[in-house]
Amino acid sequence: MRALLPALLALALGSACAAGKFRYDRYEGDDEVEVRDLEDLIADGSGPPGLADDLAVEQVDYDFTAERDEYRLGANDVLNIFVLDHPELSSQRINLGEIAGTTIRKDGKIHLPVVGALPAAGLTLGEFEQQLQTEVARYVVAPHVHVEILEHESQKFFVLGEVTRPGAFAVDGDTTLVEAIGLAGGIPPTGDLESATVVRNGELLPINLADVLRRGDMSRNVFMKAGDLVFVPDNVAKKVFVLGEVVQPVAVPIERDAVTLAEVLAQARGPTPASARRELAVIRGGFAKPVVYRIELEKALLYDDQIRLRAGDRVVVAPTGLVTASRYMQQILPFLVGTQALGLAASGASNVATRAAATQ
Repeated sequence: MRALLPALLALALGSACAAGKFRYDRYEGDDEVEVRDLEDLIADGSGPPGLADDLAVEQVDYDFTAERDEYRLGANDVLNIFVLDHPELSSQRINLGEIAGTTIRKDGKIHLPVVGALPAAGLTLGEFEQQLQTEVARYVVAPHVHVEILEHESQKFFVLGEVTRPGAFAVDGDTTLVEAIGLAGGIPPTGDLESATVVRNGELLPINLADVLRRGDMSRNVFMKAGDLVFVPDNVAKKVFVLGEVVQPVAVPIERDAVTLAEVLAQARGPTPASARRELAVIRGGFAKPVVYRIELEKALLYDDQIRLRAGDRVVVAPTGLVTASRYMQQILPFLVGTQALGLAASGASNVATRAAATQ
């Protein structure tokens, strides 16, 4: 490995690295180095001089109090519309007890006899029922109107990866994350709960699936919404992910007890050449409350053979100016969920893949 490092990094960095500027240019011989964890280097002060001062450590936390079990109607949803004593204004009954239902058309409207076209897409069931009540009152004195959803067809969420029955499932406003996993048949022993991701609107939700399923953290048992993507990777090989402005983003298997920052950067063929000052972040811990260690890239490269990484760590090389740890979290989204997962999600109604790519 040491013999290969100079050639690999010379290819990756090219003219961006002045001779002697980075540790890679001095990586010679078989000198022993002490390999320490990031926390050790910061806590006991025994790491390279100045490392603790250079590192910015930030805990990522989020607020889930705004979570609601709310469903909004959409095209292809089938409704049962009932106006008491006025079958001509109600959904068609095929036989006694059998309801054909009224479908929201592609234009987002319901088309009813007498009343005509009414907007429905984007409204909650209560909002649409109130609107219908108002319109029917133009033709019927004190009407009694009731609306219910017969079929949820407008919105899907996806559970993919290492689950028993991966696929797309209907959003109904009441299905929670735990129930979504149940619909997919559960997670076999080969699934990696700690590294599982939940993606919504092209953003990683700060959810550690192990906290929810094993440790009972129901505060993050969110209601599934249109386009949500739950992806469970396998745990066959523990990995460190190297992402962002590197020549070749890669997942590096940990074949021994640990791997150093120098080794994983070499696997990624080093940072891409760039004149702008950049930062390196190591994101550690589950997605619920990860800790993000940030340091200027040039300083990180001075210490990289002395920083030991753990399975599941995400190393991100990014432009200076991302400011918050949350912005760093978004840099890892497209790679973590996997090409196959994003491709399937993109074929659905939500275009998750397109929004995810936009975060890069």
